[in-house]
Amino acid sequence: MPDSRFARSSTGDDPTGDVPAPTVRAVLHAVRDAEVLYIAFPRLQRALVIDPRPSAVGYPAALVATLAFGAGGEAAAIETLRPGRPPSARSIATTWGGSTRAFAAQGVLAAIVARLPAADERAIMEAFDQLQEAERGPVTAAPPSPPLDEPPVDH
Repeated sequence: MPDSRFARSSTGDDPTGDVPAPTVRAVLHAVRDAEVLYIAFPRLQRALVIDPRPSAVGYPAALVATLAFGAGGEAAAIETLRPGRPPSARSIATTWGGSTRAFAAQGVLAAIVARLPAADERAIMEAFDQLQEAERGPVTAAPPSPPLDEPPVDH
């Protein structure tokens, strides 16, 4: 008899776009604990970057960035959000493999909004709208890799 603990895939294969409960809990912990938050949406090739730290210049608290891989890319996205700000010791990067509908329905968006000052609610909702628009748009996939036994074709 198969082990039911592993019956649900965590690879985003759920047709509803929902994310398994343990993953949701981990993302909610990141929302709670992070000063600066980088949430990757790999299916959309985007990241939601949130930095609610007060700023004298009035930068937005949230933006959508092109997905960056590795700590250097995440730091660059945060630098774009808040140029010249020192890095936060409490920056957390996490991944959301589900849909934007699930992001809202499973409580992550509400947790982010609750965590931000009321003045920053518009910025997070505008950023979330951008993610939803990217999800509705055409998916751009990387070109397929050549089979292992064939050399790559130069163009």
